[in-house]
Amino acid sequence: MQNNEIKLNENLIIYTHTTINLDFFNPAMENLRPLNIVQKPLSTLPFSQADKVAIIIVNDLAELASSVIHCEHSIVITAQNNLTATPEHLSHAMIYQQSASEDHQQALEKVFHALVKFYFSTELFLDPFDFYQSDAFAKGQRCINIYLLQEQQLINDHLTTLFEPIGQDDAVILNFEFHQSSFSLDKVHGLTQMMIEQLGEKFDGEIFYSCSTSSKVDQQTLIYLCYLSA
Repeated sequence: MQNNEIKLNENLIIYTHTTINLDFFNPAMENLRPLNIVQKPLSTLPFSQADKVAIIIVNDLAELASSVIHCEHSIVITAQNNLTATPEHLSHAMIYQQSASEDHQQALEKVFHALVKFYFSTELFLDPFDFYQSDAFAKGQRCINIYLLQEQQLINDHLTTLFEPIGQDDAVILNFEFHQSSFSLDKVHGLTQMMIEQLGEKFDGEIFYSCSTSSKVDQQTLIYLCYLSA
């Protein structure tokens, strides 16, 4: 989904008490709008932070239960979720619960490559506000589920089990990552159509898509399949 009116502050702020290595992102290799990633202590998380992208990393979502915060475009990464309901002040946050095999660093890199960096793409990029206005988000679907595919898997593999958990009314986010020499709108539309066919005729939810390009010499075409669930 392309929206040339999007105006995000050119900072990605990561709030956490955990030590994070930011070397996973090499801006010289990525074709993105200017992006400066900074890390700040969780204690500095602001009450209001409009027009910025924030990632909040905690061990347990319960750590944020009594915090008075309201960040626009925020994603929470958590190892556990012991809350029965999402606090009102996190009503605009998307939540990624890392798997048992992931640590915070791995989860951060996964969320960044699957979702965040596409906000800053110069090609086709996502507007976070679109999520907030989706039917799925309005129904309380806040959890991000992420799968990574290579182009050849989509063409050659039987992926029915991958798509089974996706409900017919869910919001699906397709993020494509190309080598800069292989990007074309026709390719984006072709891969998107293949993903729609995999979702099946019963799927009636909303689909968002975006893409970014890289100059890495070994860059293959990658497809990040994300969807929002309750």
